Amino acid sequence: MDSETIYAIGGVVVFLITAVFILRSNPSVVINTKDEKRDEILGKYKKELRESLASLGDDREARVAKKSELLKRFSSELSSNIFFDQIEIREIILDLAEDY
Repeated sequence: MDSETIYAIGGVVVFLITAVFILRSNPSVVINTKDEKRDEILGKYKKELRESLASLGDDREARVAKKSELLKRFSSELSSNIFFDQIEIREIILDLAEDY
């Protein structure tokens, strides 16, 4: 056999092995829908707010200051997020402010 045939057979074998690995692999990337992503973001904010306020105990002034700081940060983060418009952001911030 000449070298061109050996290279051609080697290339086909490498291609087939690569194709088999690609076709047998399971795609492990989970794509979230818009609503799932929104719920995930809101859950993260609620958890962070709850944990931050719980660590302050009964100090009312510190809780109000921390809550205000967190709500401002949440508002600025949400305004740069493509999943939320201004009306939704206002409703979310009011909901977070009332609940905690």
